[in-house]
Amino acid sequence: MSVVPADNLTSQLDQHLFAPLAKLRRRCRLYLAVEGVFQIVFAMIAAGFGQLMLDRSFKLAVDQRAVLNALIVLFWLWTVYRSFLLRVARPLSDTALAVIVDRRNPRLEDRVATAVQFAAGKVGDAATASPDLVRAVLRDACDAAAGVRFLDVLDHRRARRRGAETLALLGLVVVAFAMAPALMGTYFQRNWLLQDVAWPKRTHIHPVGFDSKGRRRMPRGDDLEVAAKISGNPPPTVTATLRWWTESGRRGRERMTQLGDTRLEVSLGQLTEDVHFRIVGDDERTREFVVEAVERPRIVQSLARIKPPEYTGLDPISFEQSTVLEVLRGSTLEIEVRLNKPVREARFVGSDGPVAPCELIALGGAGGETRAGDAGESAPVSAGVRVCWQEPASGSYHFELVDADGLRNRRPVRFNIKLVPDQAPDVRMELAGVGEYITPRAELPIDLRFEDAYGLSAIELWLSKDQEPPREIPLEGFEPRRREFQVAVTLAVKSIGLSPGQRLTVWARAEDLDPLGPNVGQAQPVELTVLSWEDFLTEMARRELELRREFERLIAAQRALREALEQAVVDLPVDTAPPARVAQRFAGLSRRQDAHAGRCSLIAREYGRILAEMQTSKAARPGDERRMRDRIMRPLGTLDGATMSEAGALIAALRQGATAEQRARLETAQAEILRRMREILANMLEWEGYREAVALLREIIASQGETRSATVEALENQLEEILGALDDPDDNSKPPPRKP
Repeated sequence: MSVVPADNLTSQLDQHLFAPLAKLRRRCRLYLAVEGVFQIVFAMIAAGFGQLMLDRSFKLAVDQRAVLNALIVLFWLWTVYRSFLLRVARPLSDTALAVIVDRRNPRLEDRVATAVQFAAGKVGDAATASPDLVRAVLRDACDAAAGVRFLDVLDHRRARRRGAETLALLGLVVVAFAMAPALMGTYFQRNWLLQDVAWPKRTHIHPVGFDSKGRRRMPRGDDLEVAAKISGNPPPTVTATLRWWTESGRRGRERMTQLGDTRLEVSLGQLTEDVHFRIVGDDERTREFVVEAVERPRIVQSLARIKPPEYTGLDPISFEQSTVLEVLRGSTLEIEVRLNKPVREARFVGSDGPVAPCELIALGGAGGETRAGDAGESAPVSAGVRVCWQEPASGSYHFELVDADGLRNRRPVRFNIKLVPDQAPDVRMELAGVGEYITPRAELPIDLRFEDAYGLSAIELWLSKDQEPPREIPLEGFEPRRREFQVAVTLAVKSIGLSPGQRLTVWARAEDLDPLGPNVGQAQPVELTVLSWEDFLTEMARRELELRREFERLIAAQRALREALEQAVVDLPVDTAPPARVAQRFAGLSRRQDAHAGRCSLIAREYGRILAEMQTSKAARPGDERRMRDRIMRPLGTLDGATMSEAGALIAALRQGATAEQRARLETAQAEILRRMREILANMLEWEGYREAVALLREIIASQGETRSATVEALENQLEEILGALDDPDDNSKPPPRKP
């Protein structure tokens, strides 16, 4: 049910209720707007002041200032929306205002709020609501509100204070710009115009060596020294502190030393990582500066290629990570190094400066090697360097590297190059079974071996007879450029025409393919003396005699060893370890026995040489060969290889003690050694007696031949005398008789 008040009641409601509520609504929105403006101005000033202090204190970069500006603008927009737009646009209904008025005026007893609701038709159930009662309530509310000031519900003092504070804040901004135009102008230019202008101050500190972005690149590992210039109107003494920090978390402060009036210096030690710092002194607080730790250029990998000369026929050789290079003379040396960073300049230098041009290359690219400095590139930078040296020389060399920052390499890798000349061929000549003397019937077996690392060009075998010019013996089967050649030649002395008393010299030589040489290698010449068959056998007999005497001395030494063993064994305890002194004595006797075995082996080898020389000179009869091989050399070898070695082991075992069985075996071994040695000596003496008899017969035969020659000569002389007397009978003189 809707209740429409009468006209006079309507005018009363408008006059006493709705008009005051509308005025209250307008005044309320005004006060909310004043409050919002105050908060906006305060937020703008506070954010601007904070921005000024941050930039003033930390000297923000342009990008940092731009980011801060964006954040401040977002903050301002949020403040305008929350503190002004939401408040001013918030709906204020008559019912809500009426409730506020009723609460402010308790004597109204909620009549204003009830009247507003009834006027809006909210009177409850139409069946039970009386129109007369509603009009009575409305009139009563109008009468009660007639004497109430609706605007008294607002805090007019707070609104006036907020307005005054807003004007004061605006005035403060005006005063700040008027009192410090340089400061505020710098703030506006730096933060809102994003210009890179300096803050006004009396002391200006400028670090030396940094770019416009406040960055400086330095080699890692160098001592970090920071220098700064002082300008402006500073005090006589500027107390400055450098505050530094690193990304790893290290930080510290260092007091800077003032030098003169315009310079500050400080040392921060060895640079290991990027260092950030700022300098604070007087009214100066510099922006952040960064020292970047960069690596000096250095070699991380090397590859050396050696191209041998053409005459060698060898393929190029490569060496990785090798700094000691042996280069054949005439080779081409190429060294390629990989660097840890690009460089703009590289030189390969020795003690006297650059030795070969360097080439900057890019290693590992998808398209292969790309030379730096080609068209389209602005600077010759690369990650690798190559040097090609046509005629390398011995010495120590290294790369001098300069990177894009002008940094040079320290402690460079040194390449030690040794120029090796092509060695002369190796010539080996062996005459098996040939000693110092030969007979005219000798046949010399010559084994020749020629070697050269890079190829032979010629091989030769030469001989000379006494002072006659040498002549060459042809060698068959050789082809040039072979690196190894072996040949065996048998040289018959009879074909040379040598006679006893003459000397024969044999040697071999070879030449290689070196165009700078060629190099010539020669074997040690072998000089031989030709003896008659009898003189040669006499020389061999003399050498056998020396060996027999040496063997006799060895037998005497073996007897002395046996006697020393018998004396030592007497005091040797049974089945217990002997004292250290006695054990040491047995060790010495064991070594003596081993030495005797070695002497036996040496004598056997000397007999073998004598037999070989006799065979070569065709002076060995079958009996000589059987005697020396079967009756002297073979028994000597058995004596050395089994009997004496076993005896030495038995003597060494006595150091741990001796049993009755060991003593018996030792005595048996010593007796067996001496028995065999006496047998061998008897064979030597038997043949010497035979040789002496043969030599005596030869002397008798030679003497008989001389007697026969003298007799024939005497008969010839007598015959000449008789014939001469017959030719001259008047001559009475007689020649003196000649002795036969």
